[in-house]
Amino acid sequence: MKKTDKIIIALLVLGGILALFYPDTHPFRRVISQKELAYDAALPSRYVSVDKVAKMLMESDPSLILVDVRDADQYAKYTLPGAMNIPVDSILSEKYVDMLDQDVYTVVLFSNGSGLADQAWLMLRSYDYQGLKVLKGGLNAWYRNILHPQEPDATEVTSEAYKRYFFRKGAMYYFTGIRPAGTSASPKPAVAPKPVVKRKKKEVTGGCG
Repeated sequence: MKKTDKIIIALLVLGGILALFYPDTHPFRRVISQKELAYDAALPSRYVSVDKVAKMLMESDPSLILVDVRDADQYAKYTLPGAMNIPVDSILSEKYVDMLDQDVYTVVLFSNGSGLADQAWLMLRSYDYQGLKVLKGGLNAWYRNILHPQEPDATEVTSEAYKRYFFRKGAMYYFTGIRPAGTSASPKPAVAPKPVVKRKKKEVTGGCG
């Protein structure tokens, strides 16, 4: 069994255990099958890269909603620009349904790595929430690739690698104000939180677990 398969299975088990503590949270929502959940969990498309999120923030993309699923103390110490805090143990609260389950915005869940955000994704997806993404590598990847980008080494000398590197240098300057060598432009202001326009969805009855 591949390592990635083992990770997916472990997350599915953990997500199922966590969901047991919220049996009445969405009593009228469809609960998807374990087979469907396992299939969706294995899709690379459920992840979004730190480069993509950085680009959306730099372009002030109004469709982006960032959700920090860590606890309030960690959120207060550091988070991404404009992110809101919904700790994983509150992620299934009814008050967040309209924001997290809709097709107007791109909702990106993140944590320090990907583990806690994966748990939140699994819990929400098990109740058939649609369109959620997980920030691949989480804040660790953001710190490593966006805030402290490294020039490609000798084994990765390609135009694509350097294109990505120069983008990350620009992103570092944008988010930190630290000017890379050879840069003369002024840093842009930090992105402010955006108001959320909620869209109520009809609840779906029936289905099997």
